Amino acid sequence: MKQFWRGFAGLLALTLASPAFAADLPARAYTKAPPMAVSPFYDWSGFYIGANAGYGWARDDHADLVNGGGFFTFGPGGPFGGVQRNEPRGAVYGGQVGYNWQSANWVFGFELAGDGSNLRRTVPSTLAPGEFLRSKVDGFITVTGRVGYAFNNWLPYIKGGYAGADLRTLDFDNLGSSLDHREWRSGYTVGGGLEYGFTPNWTVGVEYAFMDFGTATWRGNTIGPLPTQEFFSDNLKISTVTGRINYKFGGPGVARY
Repeated sequence: MKQFWRGFAGLLALTLASPAFAADLPARAYTKAPPMAVSPFYDWSGFYIGANAGYGWARDDHADLVNGGGFFTFGPGGPFGGVQRNEPRGAVYGGQVGYNWQSANWVFGFELAGDGSNLRRTVPSTLAPGEFLRSKVDGFITVTGRVGYAFNNWLPYIKGGYAGADLRTLDFDNLGSSLDHREWRSGYTVGGGLEYGFTPNWTVGVEYAFMDFGTATWRGNTIGPLPTQEFFSDNLKISTVTGRINYKFGGPGVARY
């Protein structure tokens, strides 16, 4: 019986001493698991709307197709083959809307852009002093597809599609006769650019575009003291360099794990 009480007393003393012993032990250090690695990338997908402005230059090869002469180089039989070149230049300004969709780094899209312009120039006749040709492009539109390869928030791209331009030519001579012609011209455009996303929804960029409208012929009667029927053609090409800013609808860039 004495052995039982001795064992019980020893167990009781050990139990009472355990909390004090535990208090002297250092606290266990707890650390959070490291967060899962996240690699953010810029999301180019979605609708966008924006504005552009820049500079343009054009080449209008205006040809007199009547043998024996018209306003300028005395027709195809003249020393210059009947062609008078005019090179209007000036500011361009407008806006664009479009949509992009992204697959990995590849970005595909389409865009509608419309610009007004101050591309205009008046040149004297090559052979007849006092006679002039004025070429003027009042505006143009493009409908294009785009393909780009994104480097995070940098996007170089190429584009191509339809282009249309409003071309006006005015011939007038030193006798007071004139011929004013205005025509919508259709052709194609190719180009490319570089775009940078500086916030999840705002981008800026620069773009070059070349537009070729081919050759179109037309006839008209001059107005003035000596009315005659004229037969002309115009071969029109336009190049532009523009700065662009776009607002992209949609949320911020997503993350890949």
